[in-house]
Amino acid sequence: MYTSYTNKIAHGIMFHHFHGRKHYKGQGSLSREGFESILNFIGIDRILSPAEWLRRLDSNRLQPSDICITFDDSLMCQFDVALPILERYKLKAFWFIYSNVFEGQINKLEVYRAFRLKNFKHVDEFYDVFLEKVFVSEFGEKAKKAISPSDLRRYQKTFPFYSPNDIKFRFIRDRVLQPSDYEYIMDGIIKDRGVKIGALTRNLWMSNENLKYLSDKGHGIGLHSYSHPTRLAGLAYKDQRMEYGKNYEHIESITSRPPLVAAHPVNSYDLNTFRILEKLNIRCGFRSNMFPGEITGKINGHKYEMAREDSANIIRMMEKSK
Repeated sequence: MYTSYTNKIAHGIMFHHFHGRKHYKGQGSLSREGFESILNFIGIDRILSPAEWLRRLDSNRLQPSDICITFDDSLMCQFDVALPILERYKLKAFWFIYSNVFEGQINKLEVYRAFRLKNFKHVDEFYDVFLEKVFVSEFGEKAKKAISPSDLRRYQKTFPFYSPNDIKFRFIRDRVLQPSDYEYIMDGIIKDRGVKIGALTRNLWMSNENLKYLSDKGHGIGLHSYSHPTRLAGLAYKDQRMEYGKNYEHIESITSRPPLVAAHPVNSYDLNTFRILEKLNIRCGFRSNMFPGEITGKINGHKYEMAREDSANIIRMMEKSK
C-alpha cells in the first residue's frame, strides 16, 4: 500500500517517455499502469487543470499542495499511452512541444534515443561504444577531464535516477562536444550499425492534428523552443528570440490560441530568456527539478522558475513507501 505523496510545495510533475501500444520500452519509460499508479500516488484531487493553475499563479493563490501534470518534447507515446489515462480521470495537462519536427525536420536527440533502445541490449553497451569513439577522437583528452568526482556527486544529488554512465554521457554531450560534433559521432555509430536514420523517426512525434485535439479538449500547449537546443542559455538574445518566436507562431497557428506557458529545454535559460517570455506574454515557465532557480536562488521564486518533480523520482518514493 502506498503512502500519500508528501512534497508540500506547488509544482508540476514532469513526464517524458512511455512504452506500450507500439512504443519501445526504454530507460525511464512508463507503462499505462505505471502512469496511473503515479497519478493515484500523488493524489488525483490535488491535480489542477492548466487553466486553474494559471488562475491561481496569476492571483498568488497557489497552495503548497497544488500539482499540475506536464509532458515535454512532443512525443507520440505520450498521446498514445498517457492521454487515455488522463481522459479516464477527466484530467488536463500541460504539453510542452518543440516545433521543428512538425515542419518536416528531425530532432536527433530523440532519434539517437530510439537508436539506443532498438540496437543495444543495455544502455551501458551503447555508452561503451560512445565513450570509445569520443576518447579516440580529437575531443578525447577534454572528455576524459570533463567531469570531476565532485561534479558527479553534485549531478547525482540533483538527478538521483541517473547512473554514473548516464551523467558522463550527458556531460560530454552537453559540455565537451558542440552539437555538430555530437551529431558527427552519433551518425558515425549509426552508420557503423547499418541503420538508416529515417527508419528511426517513425511514430516518434505527435502531429499537428494531435496538438489541435489536445488544445480543443482543454489541455495547455506550451513553448519548449523551436529546435530544442541543449544549451539555450548559451545562445545570443536574437537566437533565443528566434527559438521561442517560431515555436510560439507554430503553436498559435495550429491551435488558434496563443501559448501561455513554457518549459525550459534541458533546464537551460537566463535573463534573456525571461525578457523574451515576458514579451510573448507567457504567464508561467517551468524548470525541470525541485531545486532553487538559477536567477532567483529560490524555489518558485519567479513565475518563470516554477518547480517540477521528475516522474522518475516519484517512482523511487513509491518504492520506498511500499
